[in-house]
Amino acid sequence: MGFTDPRVKQALGEWAQIAPELGYDPGAFRSKLIWQKDEAVRSHVVIRLKGPRRLILKRVFKAPAGEELVDAIAAQKAAHQRLKDFPKAHAPEVLFASDRVDIVVMAEASGKTLNDHLTGGRDPSQMLRRTGAWLAAFHSAGPVEERTYQPRFMVGHITRMAEAVRANDLAVADPDRFVACCDKVAELARTASGQETVSATKHGDFNLRNILLGPDGETGLDFKPPSSAPVGFDIARVLMDYAELFQPTPQVSGTVLSDRALDAFFGGYDLVSRDDPAVRFLPFVQLLNDWRLIPPDPSQRSWRQKTRYEAIIRLAQNGFGVE
Repeated sequence: MGFTDPRVKQALGEWAQIAPELGYDPGAFRSKLIWQKDEAVRSHVVIRLKGPRRLILKRVFKAPAGEELVDAIAAQKAAHQRLKDFPKAHAPEVLFASDRVDIVVMAEASGKTLNDHLTGGRDPSQMLRRTGAWLAAFHSAGPVEERTYQPRFMVGHITRMAEAVRANDLAVADPDRFVACCDKVAELARTASGQETVSATKHGDFNLRNILLGPDGETGLDFKPPSSAPVGFDIARVLMDYAELFQPTPQVSGTVLSDRALDAFFGGYDLVSRDDPAVRFLPFVQLLNDWRLIPPDPSQRSWRQKTRYEAIIRLAQNGFGVE
């Protein structure tokens, strides 16, 4: 799809009306479609505008029910403001957002996503260290609170998933093995419960595609509406995304993250250590959440889902001890 896509034509027509409000001549910009989705519940286009300034235009035509676009853009604006004092950690500046936030113009950040760097063969250790440094800056830029970690909410979540699979209300790939892994979560939680951790404002979807690493530093993308949570949630999200797509199976049984990955990430992240209780526990929960999203029918899986599922099974065998 390109400029023959009517969504792109509509978005550029709307940009022509917005540009003068920002002090720009729309004719001074060249346009390139860089991302699009066209699904039953989600439709949007992302266009690069290159001219007096490099900008990103995102036009949302359809979003899943309950997706809080207004709150998400408010979160990005807040992140940009909070990170202004950090020379290497950034969030894109939002220059324009419509009332419904279905049209957004923001400054383009430099760099490639962590996913692209890893796909291109870059050293994971350096990339993970930089990713950890950005997340530490983001977490420390807002309210930070020490608290006692209570994993019971995640145990309840996993228990409900297992019960739904047993009742045939939830279809997952390899359901017997999935349930067997779920049944081990409560015991893992007991080793983390009651220990001290740190809570901060959560990114909410900190995966390999939501951070750019470039010559000017690191930039976070696609923030979810703000909420406070143990920092281990964001850490587990990005490290398990890495583990399921790029990490070799750990050499130590009972683990899902390798020492090399943890050492690299925590070479940049300094609010907690790799021994934090949420950091130890939540990767197992994230693995099961990611497993649940894999289509049960192998023919319906994308190549990325196939790669992820193969790794999930290896990690489940190593981490949960379930064959």
